[in-house]
Amino acid sequence: MTHTGHAERAAHAPGQAGPWWARWSVPMALTWSALAVAVALGWAGGLLPTPFTNPGLVVIGDLLSAFDPMVGTAFTLVLGMLGAGWAVVAPRLRGVPARQAALVVGWLLAAVTGLGMLSGHLLAMLGYTPVTLVLGWFVPEMWPGYLAALATPDTLFQVLTLAGALIWGVTLLNYGRSVRGACAGCGRHEGWSPEGEERTRFRALRTGRVAVAIAVSCALVYPAMRLPWLFGIPVGMDDAAWAEIQASPDTLATGIGLGSAGLVGAVLVLGLVRNWGVRFPRWMVGLSGRRVPVALAVVPASIVALTFLAIGRGFVVAIVTDQLNTPIGTAWEHVAAFVLMLPYGIALLVAAAAYAVRRRAACGICAQGLPETLPR
Repeated sequence: MTHTGHAERAAHAPGQAGPWWARWSVPMALTWSALAVAVALGWAGGLLPTPFTNPGLVVIGDLLSAFDPMVGTAFTLVLGMLGAGWAVVAPRLRGVPARQAALVVGWLLAAVTGLGMLSGHLLAMLGYTPVTLVLGWFVPEMWPGYLAALATPDTLFQVLTLAGALIWGVTLLNYGRSVRGACAGCGRHEGWSPEGEERTRFRALRTGRVAVAIAVSCALVYPAMRLPWLFGIPVGMDDAAWAEIQASPDTLATGIGLGSAGLVGAVLVLGLVRNWGVRFPRWMVGLSGRRVPVALAVVPASIVALTFLAIGRGFVVAIVTDQLNTPIGTAWEHVAAFVLMLPYGIALLVAAAAYAVRRRAACGICAQGLPETLPR
């Protein structure tokens, strides 16, 4: 069978060919949409506690909390119903124009889910997780407080939203490949050539390097606000505020821990364009030289990028609506650290996408592609 035949079979018969996520993407989208409808009905009927009760969370991107809780309930209900309708109708459409229209509608639903409903609350939980795991040994009361925070309606709703954003992203990636007649496994189409693959990898590496440079520059601002605390240096606060922080060892340790996590994150972002982002470095005993799974880099980077987008968007909205506030006041240094999370998130998404394109190796489904190379 020719390359074209393989690609068409992979694209148009997902139940017979393609990776597992391609075969199960639409059922997962339907399941998530049905769950969103059920949760919204639970809120409306008072069976579940609603997460839309704290207007102060608007500053971290929780836009639905700015309104009456019934607004967020209705919004989630309608979004779930539309998603369920899409998952039922879109796979049954015939004709390229109809399927392209369905693809546009699907991406709008995904954008509303990932960019409209996700908030920076999830970023706080992601940031506090490694900090709590370490500091909890020395500050025992941190663990019960962290577990209680995980069970709040806000956190549970954000987990549901994040799952929806990822599921819709995977679903529409696969559906878009089907619309284009591309391979379900790698996305290559019938016009593939080795020369074209080399050009694509070169452009992806160049784009990724620019995006990583922007992302790392933005990422380093937050650690620059917190790590000086380790040496007794306050940044962007008066003596009274600094004395209050010093009087609370937990706050001081948490701030330094979050700053350290931000610095580690900036280093990991570099891996999207470095050799050790393709092969594990020598110092990783047991993994040295092994291939880094693409999903191991792309999935966490996408999750973090979406949360950065949410919190950065929230601070921009707070500035426009004059509701600005940060945990350490409104000095420009602290405001900049949070506002820059918006371009950080955008750049990180671009860098992750470029990384995924550049890491595409020879495909076992359509038999197209070139061996994977290091980003020299």
